[in-house]
Amino acid sequence: MAVKRISHITIYVEDQEAALQWYCDKLGFQVCMDNSTVVPELRWLTVSPADNNATQFVLMPVRSDNDRSRVGNNLMTVLACENCYEEMDRLKTVGVEIVDEPQEVPWGVSGVIRDLYGNPYNLVSPQ
Repeated sequence: MAVKRISHITIYVEDQEAALQWYCDKLGFQVCMDNSTVVPELRWLTVSPADNNATQFVLMPVRSDNDRSRVGNNLMTVLACENCYEEMDRLKTVGVEIVDEPQEVPWGVSGVIRDLYGNPYNLVSPQ
């Protein structure tokens, strides 16, 4: 048997409601699961790009000092979009931190943003 895909990416957050609002309002993600009965004493909250829940982002609340050290320390995650220039302009207007403006690169158009906790995301589109 072989690994077939990435199903979940864990994002440690200080505040699930603030993170939920940011990912839905800024990135346009949708809620996949919001359940407090899956794991005792834990709200299992996942979001994904609209109409594509193959890879879900787990908005994991901090439950220990070790968890707290992970907030804002995710590695770069690449997000595909149709038009990086237009998407970065839209994100800028809704207050998303732009780290690197979009520019042409050998594999398309690429720009970098940060989420509300400082996690980096590379937006990429074809040229």
